[in-house]
Amino acid sequence: MTTISITNDVKKELLKLAAGLQLKYERRFDFNDTIRYLLNRSKKKPELLEEACRSIPEFKEVYGTLRDERRKDEERAKRKFGI
Repeated sequence: MTTISITNDVKKELLKLAAGLQLKYERRFDFNDTIRYLLNRSKKKPELLEEACRSIPEFKEVYGTLRDERRKDEERAKRKFGI
């Protein structure tokens, strides 16, 4: 086992997080479990990024509708403000 130094404010935050995790998962969480939880939570999931960044099949249609509506908004603003 290794000893690490942390500041009191970090210790307090780890305690709060551990308490929250204990309530959520209904089991004991020590500092090691809490740090492991934080490390696992921070791991990147490339498949999620890829899914979020993929193009949608309806893109051209949706983009065209967006441009048309924006153009209509600009025309209404011009009429309203006499520009």
